[in-house]
Amino acid sequence: MANENWPVYGEISGPVVMIGFGSIGRGTLPLIERHFKFDKSRMTVIDPRDTDRKLLDERGITFVQEAVTEKNYKKLLTPLLTNGGGQGFCINLSVDTGSVDLMRLCRKLGVLYIDTVVEPWLGFYFDAKADNASRTNYALRESLLK
Repeated sequence: MANENWPVYGEISGPVVMIGFGSIGRGTLPLIERHFKFDKSRMTVIDPRDTDRKLLDERGITFVQEAVTEKNYKKLLTPLLTNGGGQGFCINLSVDTGSVDLMRLCRKLGVLYIDTVVEPWLGFYFDAKADNASRTNYALRESLLK
């Protein structure tokens, strides 16, 4: 769905799944539409709130109102990222979603993945059972190397 007046940087042949539709998601969507060729009917946005659903409905983009959690991410994302063939593309723009687990799932599925940050699951930073060093962003990033 790339705009002809802008440079096209790539083509996405499979489904596109955007996790999170807050301020970053709302700002990123026009960039994806403008600079990537993809089938809009194969794009899904997932967010626990439907505050800006109208923006998606106007564009013909599927919306799933649900939080992506440590308990449901595999069951929720796997069919969305593999439906219909082609290489899927997962765009994580949410908070409290475990980036490391999402990256591993996408790698297993052969899906491209992009994120704004290495984010832990909800509660990671406030887990009183873990020592301070293991609750840092540094420790989270180090876990990517394993």
